[in-house]
Amino acid sequence: MERKRVFANSVFLVAATGCAIWTLQKCAWAQAVQEDNSFQRLFKVTMDKYHNEDFDEALRLAMQIRQIYPEEPAGAFGLLTTYQTIMRNYRVRLYESEFDSLLNLSIELAENAAKKDRKDGKNYFYLGCAYGTRSIYFAQRGKWFDAFRDGTQISKNFNKALAYEPDFYDSHYGLGLYKYWLGAKSKLLNVFPFSNDNRHEGIQHMRLAIEKAQYLNVDGMYGLAAAYYNEGEFEKALEVSDKVYLQYPNNPAMLYRRGRILQALNRWQNAIEVFEQLDTILKNTPYQSISYQIECMYQLARCHYQLGNYGDAKQLCADAIAREKDCDFSKETDGPLEKFSEIKDDLHRLYDQVKTVRLTQAGRVDGG
Repeated sequence: MERKRVFANSVFLVAATGCAIWTLQKCAWAQAVQEDNSFQRLFKVTMDKYHNEDFDEALRLAMQIRQIYPEEPAGAFGLLTTYQTIMRNYRVRLYESEFDSLLNLSIELAENAAKKDRKDGKNYFYLGCAYGTRSIYFAQRGKWFDAFRDGTQISKNFNKALAYEPDFYDSHYGLGLYKYWLGAKSKLLNVFPFSNDNRHEGIQHMRLAIEKAQYLNVDGMYGLAAAYYNEGEFEKALEVSDKVYLQYPNNPAMLYRRGRILQALNRWQNAIEVFEQLDTILKNTPYQSISYQIECMYQLARCHYQLGNYGDAKQLCADAIAREKDCDFSKETDGPLEKFSEIKDDLHRLYDQVKTVRLTQAGRVDGG
């Protein structure tokens, strides 16, 4: 069951960030001002605000489009994926009711758009995004049949998008995610005979999106960094992370992934700086997740332990363990790499290790 959870969450994370903003261009409002060069500037500003965690502005724009153009998918997508991004970035369930109410509406609007113009590749692009988003929803609730059923529609629609509009490179982002993670996780499930070629092809799709996509090049970098990390190519993952960090230094999803990459490269002091920055953000955000804060403290403790700062590591572990009683998973969610139960076990093991080290050192001092 755990393998299914990891597989579904990875494979079907298709354009959860960015597809809503891209679809702004498809709405009637965008068409009405398509000859106005200022629209493109406004669009770019909207993208920057989205990645810079300015969710209030993203929600305001999406609500405006939803109210003025209720038949267009852009408004519903904007609301849906903004709520989803908040919950994922901060590991909270705060907007689940809003997300649930928008989910089927988004599918319906996307399907209607594709039916109205069957030769517009962009329609199939955001239809693939819609199915990917709903697949995550089903997978997180253990509805595996529904998740896999929607999953079959993801590559189908992205391939249609590229067939009808091959120069719209944003479609390569979603297709790349799908292909890479399907290939990466299939061996764990023993379901499909996929080979390394699927992973390589997925990475190439994402690289193409980064190079040529109109709007989703940043999202492509997020996806590529995750793929390189999973492949154990940590230097490549860091190179991609560096580019995102320069543009969006306060994005918690980016910071978390960056910290884990630096740990994998044994750059423990650099990782400390990243996790301390993340810790500050998590403690000051209105989207509070105690389990996320505990993991951040644990990752900091790991770094200090590796550097021989055993006193700091012990204190961080003790403080983190003291907060475990405050976790409430009716309001919080697990992270992308390990479940909190696994983090909790690792935290207690590290605490036992660091106490042993401290006792050993004390004994040597006394013995000397």
